[in-house]
Amino acid sequence: MTDTPTNVSADASIAEKQQRLETIIDKLEDGAVSLKRAKELHEEGTALIEALEEELALGDGEVIERT
Repeated sequence: MTDTPTNVSADASIAEKQQRLETIIDKLEDGAVSLKRAKELHEEGTALIEALEEELALGDGEVIERT
């Protein structure tokens, strides 16, 4: 895993955003980042969570099976 900032673009897929969020969580749990970097990662993670929540809230709760 790398610790370089790789902000995910707004048009990234849910899977890409989720993967980046998991990478951020791993880095923060590892504890091997500076306080400044931890704050940056936290802010990025918070933004990703908000973006994911918005995307997932778009539906009205109805699952439609497509064939």
